[in-house]
Amino acid sequence: MITDSTLLQMTQEERSALSHRLAALDSNLPSLSAGDERRRRFVVLLTVASAALVPWIIVLALSLPHRYVASHWTLTWVGFDVVLLSGLSLTAWLAWRRRQAVVIAAFTTGTLLTCDAWFDITTASGRLDTITAVASAVLLELPLAALLFAVAAHILHVTMRRAQAAEGCFDEPSGLLEVPLFGVPRKTAA
Repeated sequence: MITDSTLLQMTQEERSALSHRLAALDSNLPSLSAGDERRRRFVVLLTVASAALVPWIIVLALSLPHRYVASHWTLTWVGFDVVLLSGLSLTAWLAWRRRQAVVIAAFTTGTLLTCDAWFDITTASGRLDTITAVASAVLLELPLAALLFAVAAHILHVTMRRAQAAEGCFDEPSGLLEVPLFGVPRKTAA
């Protein structure tokens, strides 16, 4: 049995080598290359969807009426706020329980808060409604959204750095836009 004191006496490279050997014993770990074809199809799908959205935006910009009376206005806003409440509550619960899923909940809830601010401002009618919507966005919704985005990015960064350390990749890039998927570089054939 390896004790903590034995591990502390090992160098970083020795612990990394041990980590590699232990990971190799775990046959439950999926291969990093197993999803390459699915990833390619996913990228193609999103690229096609992005390209198709451009003409749709143009059609909407040219054809939508400047004013529109919504039939289910109360249901729309109350329903959205219930979803927002659920997101905030779930994010708080996941953070309290220290669960990795807090990243998804925080990012999603931050996005909902940003959408809420946008629609509050753009659907406000009258001077007082507009001032209230802008104040709510600037003082509450957008700062909370920024905090949630920062928390999600920080947790992703820390998780990635730990994965890199476990793989012995100490000099790899640490920015989330630079890091390969799963935080570890692909082993290239020598």
